[in-house]
Amino acid sequence: MTISSKDKQKLKALAHSIQPSVIIGKDGLSSGTLNSIENSFKHNELIKIKFNSFKTEKDTISQNIIDLNKATLIGKIGNIIILYKQNADPEKRKIKIWIVITSYNIAS
Repeated sequence: MTISSKDKQKLKALAHSIQPSVIIGKDGLSSGTLNSIENSFKHNELIKIKFNSFKTEKDTISQNIIDLNKATLIGKIGNIIILYKQNADPEKRKIKIWIVITSYNIAS
C-alpha cells in the first residue's frame, strides 16, 4: 500500500492533535505492547507510539511494529512515530484518503 505525500501531510496534520496511544517502556516490544497496538488499530486508523525506552533501537522496533500490523509509517517526530492502518471494514473507516495499491503479475 502506498500513500501519496499529499495524503501523508494530511495524516500528519490530523495526528498533531492526538496523544500517543501506546508507550514503549522498559519491557520493549512485549506481547502486552503488541496487544495494545492491535487494540489501538481496532479503534483508530491513525495512532502515535512514543518511545520512553529503547530509543536507540526505535528504527528496528518501529519496522517490526509496521510489519506485524501491516501499517504504514506516516512520520517520525523525535521519539514518537505516527502509523496509519486503514480499517478493513469500509463502513468503519474514519479517514478518507486515496490509496494506490500496486499488484504484480508474475508469469510462470
